Amino acid sequence: MAILLEGCDGAPVIWGKIGGMVIQRTKGGTMYIRKYVKPANPRTLAQQNNRLAFSAGILRWRTHEKLTHKEYWDSVAGKHGFRDGYRAFISSFMRCYQGKLAAFGNENLALSFVTDAQNLIEFLESPGRDSKLKKNNDLILRALQKRNETTFLSLIDSSIRYLTLKGWLDRIKFGLLPYVNETSEWEILRLGLLRDP
Repeated sequence: MAILLEGCDGAPVIWGKIGGMVIQRTKGGTMYIRKYVKPANPRTLAQQNNRLAFSAGILRWRTHEKLTHKEYWDSVAGKHGFRDGYRAFISSFMRCYQGKLAAFGNENLALSFVTDAQNLIEFLESPGRDSKLKKNNDLILRALQKRNETTFLSLIDSSIRYLTLKGWLDRIKFGLLPYVNETSEWEILRLGLLRDP
């Protein structure tokens, strides 16, 4: 089922499934439409064991970790960028399971080790996480450098002048754009997308 909303400029915004087509949006905000394809589910033995381990991790969180070590996992989540302690625990649980699977060579032994509440599970960092964070930081740095270039700033200024000339910025709320609250306006100014008047 597709969802249709009115955007802040009055234009329709639509996403979801219509018949055999799917309307989606990329991370960059580009909308596209494609044919719906049912996702593949090969149901391999390794996939099924991984799902079983994931379910066991959720069960261990609910019955043990949430009651006894929630503060620890919440502090880990704050330090390492997880949304909450639950996600930090599940990530470490699955890493621990994969490590024990490699060490023991047996799914049942690995699963019984990680599900046993007497065996402590500590936070395990993802090996690729540091490179991913570095890549994201480099991307943010390049974007901020681009925003400080005079060509970018003149482009923003000319765009604002054009929108004002067309009369689309008549209903200015906090000195910037319609439908933008004070917090969003401050964030836009902080990022350097528009200079403070």
